[in-house]
Amino acid sequence: MFALPRRLKDGSRNAYRIVRLKDKLGTRSMASGEILLEGAVAYLVGEADRGLKQMMEQVNLSRLSHGVRAAAMMRRGVNEAMVCARKRVAFGKTIIEYPLLRRQLLKITVPTEQALSMFLFAASAMDRANAGSKDAETVLRILTPLLKFRACRDNIPVATGAMEVRGGNGYIEEWVNARLVRDAHVGVLWEGTSNINALDIVTRAVGKSRAHRTLEAALKRLLDNATRVPAAFRDRLRLALDRTLVFAERVAAEPALEENARLAASSLYHITSAVLMTWEAAQPDRDARRALYARFVLEHRLSAQDPLEPRHADWERDAAELVFSQRQVLLAEVTGLLG
Repeated sequence: MFALPRRLKDGSRNAYRIVRLKDKLGTRSMASGEILLEGAVAYLVGEADRGLKQMMEQVNLSRLSHGVRAAAMMRRGVNEAMVCARKRVAFGKTIIEYPLLRRQLLKITVPTEQALSMFLFAASAMDRANAGSKDAETVLRILTPLLKFRACRDNIPVATGAMEVRGGNGYIEEWVNARLVRDAHVGVLWEGTSNINALDIVTRAVGKSRAHRTLEAALKRLLDNATRVPAAFRDRLRLALDRTLVFAERVAAEPALEENARLAASSLYHITSAVLMTWEAAQPDRDARRALYARFVLEHRLSAQDPLEPRHADWERDAAELVFSQRQVLLAEVTGLLG
């Protein structure tokens, strides 16, 4: 790795040339370009044979920042959609009152809440790792690519779904939705595509570092401490966690199963976020919606469903009423909805 100054010590311009700036789909305020180095002066950073390792440290931090960016963009999209859904009237009712739109809003809200819990947990692990905790460092090894992989993927359908709630106006550049849709796509490209991150999670973080077992211990401690949440629901989460870990280990161990790497990575993300949201809901004075989000994840991301069977679950209708209410939800109100 080298540090290349724009100007030399005598004030003259260094010998590099910007060949062109690229016309990109999104993130246009952050220019991407091609630079030609023509006898430029540069200074070696670190050891000459450790450049990639040094770079990967920055890549990990950048991956975390991508997850945070995706979480923030999803939040903006959901906020825009909620304002529109609560204000727009069709056939005498605000559109948030219609069941089909509520389902669409849930599909963009749940991944947004998942990303919030995941990036805060990862940031906390980073703080503890920087303070010298080896367990936190190991957990961060798997959390970072997990957040980058899944939150950035979820950002794309969330941005598109939020635009659809606004209707035709969402496609007009004077609204923020068009930019959110464009900028969402870069998250699955920078610092490794989805395939690269999934393979990093499964083959390295799981297969080599065994980081998933340290993560397992951390998650089970959180479940043990979430005593205010019904034990039966926590047991369902434990079972899903055990099955997910076994699945990830099998994919990591058998090269023929590489095509399942993205599925295994997604499952790890979903069960981790579900446990986190359950623990959060159990804390005093916290909004208990997070436990409902955890059940949505458990039912729709970690459980088998027949695509040709009509869906009409009473608990989902009642849960939606609480999720979309504009007040703090108490844990006593949701315990009966956790199954």
